[in-house]
Amino acid sequence: MNTPAEINRLRLRTVAHMLSDLGQEVVFVGGATVSLYADAPTASEVRPTNDVDVVIELATYGSYSDLDARLRQLGFQNDVMSGVICRYKVQGITVDVMPTDPSILGFSNRWYADGFRDAFDYALDEDTTIQLFTLPYFVASKWEACKGRGGDDLRWSSDFEDIIFVLDQVANAEAQLQEAPQPLRDYCRDEFRALLKRPDLQECIYAHLEPRFATIRTQRILQLLKNLSA
Repeated sequence: MNTPAEINRLRLRTVAHMLSDLGQEVVFVGGATVSLYADAPTASEVRPTNDVDVVIELATYGSYSDLDARLRQLGFQNDVMSGVICRYKVQGITVDVMPTDPSILGFSNRWYADGFRDAFDYALDEDTTIQLFTLPYFVASKWEACKGRGGDDLRWSSDFEDIIFVLDQVANAEAQLQEAPQPLRDYCRDEFRALLKRPDLQECIYAHLEPRFATIRTQRILQLLKNLSA
């Protein structure tokens, strides 16, 4: 049986191939990509997700209308029942196609535009290469999404879970965040300082780690957050 990481990888591959004829650059973001950042990309500790999120750079709402028509030509169907304007279905997979510019659909993530410009190539297999946010932009965009969804209990936040996963599974995560562009470093410093004031933070981190190693890993992640907030 495939692990959640392997299932996510297969879904990414399927969507990447479906988008290959789009004629526009897309960057894959979201929970389906989280295991790709790990030092061992086949890690089985990730959460399964049926959603694949991509970010695209567009100039106007008219450009999005053209994109929508092109996606439908490629086999994507508008997921009308979801009520989410940017959501599609293709081969049973939910795909959110989000512009970097918040003025186009009325919402976005403050780190999508910069993350899009700084994206890097990742080879899923011999035939499939996709673009991803660098780890610092992944973390920052995930935290923005976490705050935007509301809900104060981080134990149940899938966005916070993804952040904890990369901080735990990427050996040089701290170094990558320290070397990020200054505005991103400043953002992480301020947000992590606020996060460290939460009396329940240790419990929230622990909740997203494998129980066998959760105690020691929680302490390591807490120290990492302190280092980044200094």
